[in-house]
Amino acid sequence: MTAVFVWAADCILLSVLLLPLWLRNKDRSFILLWSVSLLLMGLGLAGLIAIGVYGVRFFTLPIAALVAAETLSTAGLLSLYGAKCPLRFMLCSLGVWLAALLLFHLSGFGSVACIASYYLADIGIAVYAVHFLLRHADFEEVGYHRATPLILSVEAVVGLVIAILFLIDSPALPDEGVMISVALISGFLLFSVKIFHAVWLSIEKFEFHLRKLAFHDPLTGILNRRGFFHGIEERITYALPDELFAYLMIDVDHFKRINDRFGHDVGDQALVAFAHNVLAEIGKEALFGRTGGEEFAVFIKVGDVQEAISIAERIRARQAATLYTGTIRPTAMTVSIGIAFQKGRFTGFETLLWQSDRALYEAKNQGRNCVVSYSAVPSPVTPEGALAALGNAS
Repeated sequence: MTAVFVWAADCILLSVLLLPLWLRNKDRSFILLWSVSLLLMGLGLAGLIAIGVYGVRFFTLPIAALVAAETLSTAGLLSLYGAKCPLRFMLCSLGVWLAALLLFHLSGFGSVACIASYYLADIGIAVYAVHFLLRHADFEEVGYHRATPLILSVEAVVGLVIAILFLIDSPALPDEGVMISVALISGFLLFSVKIFHAVWLSIEKFEFHLRKLAFHDPLTGILNRRGFFHGIEERITYALPDELFAYLMIDVDHFKRINDRFGHDVGDQALVAFAHNVLAEIGKEALFGRTGGEEFAVFIKVGDVQEAISIAERIRARQAATLYTGTIRPTAMTVSIGIAFQKGRFTGFETLLWQSDRALYEAKNQGRNCVVSYSAVPSPVTPEGALAALGNAS
């Protein structure tokens, strides 16, 4: 009884401590769900203590609070994976519990009906959670894909075993007091593991958002310069010697004129639409980043040079065909693209950047709104050769 009292007190204390965290950022609904869950768990356990000590009636009320606590703790966990409607989820869980409670009472199971029905509701909660994780979960922001359904599956199996043991009337089984102690201990362990796991996942989610702020452009949502080059470093670290990579340096043609003529709001909208156009053409495996104000770049593994040129040409054509209706009249915004290539696990970006910049300069020199590969630049020189020529000129 003392252990249950300490458990109840800890739950209520943790609930109070979590509430200010939610008040600081009300977008984190999972914290509110866990706070309410811990409060209900504490109240439910306190109700069980009152029944055991004072013989208070209405045994179903604390059990209802425990069912609601399990539901909300699971709802908070699933919200990290994109789940919605925790209230509907809780009402369904309470409905399952009430239906099982009535069924067991009508079947003549007596006092064990409340406990058995609680574990059946717990099984239903766990089964629904596993189903959601396998079919509808969004794993972009949090990981541990296998640990979460494993914990919930263990919870369902333990609940099923305990429910069956309470319903079986056999002299070979321990008395009801021992069974209740085992149920409370297992419930404490499973609830604690689920809460600690959920807290760990929330830390993962928080770190994901920090990385997104550090590595992504706030306007377009694509990688910023830091994130883009960090991604390239990761890609080439594990590259095979015969893999060919293309670097597409993209510059929006006369973007300053768009800002000056229509305003920065229209310019921002045009950049966002352009980013969507590029993402539609390059696929999920390519890296796409904003490296400057109107300067963008794509880093992608290709089969040959022609594939990279084809991708760049699709980007250019799609962008040229896009009209922006937020202006006085429909306006097009074209781009120029320079392409450079590197093979295998190369080190440093200086040569790659210089070659793509040289190709981009040639694209602008040819009238803009076109694609130029560095191999097609007239009389290409190396960065070292360009520096030497500058030294001779001086």
